[in-house]
Amino acid sequence: MSTTRQAAVERGDIVTVSGRRVGDPGRLGEILDVLGPPDHPHYAVRWEDGHQTILYPGETTSIVTRHERDRAASHAVALAPATQDLVDTLRSEGVEFELLPHRRTTTASSEAHVLGVLPQVVAKTVIARTDEGGLIRAVVPATRHLSVLKLASAVGAKSAAVLEEADLVTAYPQFELGAVPPFGGPAGDRVVVDRSLLEQDHVVLDGGAHDMSLRLQSADLVALADAQVADIGVS
Repeated sequence: MSTTRQAAVERGDIVTVSGRRVGDPGRLGEILDVLGPPDHPHYAVRWEDGHQTILYPGETTSIVTRHERDRAASHAVALAPATQDLVDTLRSEGVEFELLPHRRTTTASSEAHVLGVLPQVVAKTVIARTDEGGLIRAVVPATRHLSVLKLASAVGAKSAAVLEEADLVTAYPQFELGAVPPFGGPAGDRVVVDRSLLEQDHVVLDGGAHDMSLRLQSADLVALADAQVADIGVS
């Protein structure tokens, strides 16, 4: 097992079981309950595929606790201007949140992996344009893809299309390409959040840069972004 002491393991911590063969990505799950005596712990775990099992840890088991993630975040000192602006917005609104610095990633799934969180809690923002010309920040979990047909229907447009990279750079120059958050930056964007994200207590989202994420309550995200909630994703 990892060097994490049993007394520190709690519900909500993330457990990883490494693959036994080269190329095996292993398994990632969330601890739902800590079972058994302290000297022989085992855990009720919900895995990223949705299945729940009782795990008896072994040599390939490692656990990342919330306290470890908080300590990592405390080392972040200098923030990129875009991230600082988001932090200032959240603080001015009185929203509880966490900063999650991490190794640079370029996809939501890899962001989930390096942070040790389940992919379904990581929100990615896809920018789309409707036939009327308006921009929409469509927010879906890492486990789903945006359906432009569902998005168009949700906002009452005839059609919608994902913005090209060149247009993204022009529309959101303050954010790194592919790291646009659901709020902040240019005003006037419509925000639509996939309904499945509201099944999670908290969500993790890009902090305007590929090496910084934010974690906040899903309900706070919807309120802060004045977002519409709709079924806009496909598996």
